[in-house]
Amino acid sequence: MWNARLDAKLLKLKRDGLSFAEIGERMGITRNAALGRFQRLNGVVFPSQLERRQSREAAARLKKETRLRKESEIVRKMKAAIAAGTDRTKAMSQAYAAGASFRAIGEVFGVSRERAYQIATAAPDKRSRKS
Repeated sequence: MWNARLDAKLLKLKRDGLSFAEIGERMGITRNAALGRFQRLNGVVFPSQLERRQSREAAARLKKETRLRKESEIVRKMKAAIAAGTDRTKAMSQAYAAGASFRAIGEVFGVSRERAYQIATAAPDKRSRKS
């Protein structure tokens, strides 16, 4: 819809001191369309939007880094438990309880994410318990 002629008309009307509502009426568009186009033409970026985007990105980055750091520590402990002779199912369950992802558990044991889920969340077999 927007072209160079309409952009020039919008800018001229704004220079003439008209409000965006008046510009919208004269051009046959809504006030918000006139306002939005004017801001895009002038490269307006609201600082609050920019700051909000940057803070969201920083929070997401921090969350991911924290999760990866925690997960690598859990994987290290899981490998140590396996080396010490801990049962595979128990080691997987402990890693899951500690917060490791099924992807990370599966990578350590060489199984798929789905299989790691099945093993780590399986209820202990009642027949194997000593009464």
